[in-house]
Amino acid sequence: MDLIKELEDMEKNVCSLPGIFSQILKDEINANDEQRLFNGFKRIIKKYSYNKKELEAIDELIRILCGGASVNEILQVTIDECLEPTLETGITVDKNCEN
Repeated sequence: MDLIKELEDMEKNVCSLPGIFSQILKDEINANDEQRLFNGFKRIIKKYSYNKKELEAIDELIRILCGGASVNEILQVTIDECLEPTLETGITVDKNCEN
């Protein structure tokens, strides 16, 4: 919480602070291995799936990161894209694992 307080104090004088924070967070997510990211996400959801308050906190964080999309929405779109990929998914996702 001390770091949040420090950032809130800095925000008054550093107008670009939200942009800097967002860019660093995006860079860290992009630097993460996709398999590791997916496995970690599954592990957290499974671990806290029986605790409503913790799942709500996870969902709230995901909604913040994703501009409003819930965990369930992201999971459903992932399933849909796996079953019937859109052109964009077909272009941007590596197809090396197809049989």
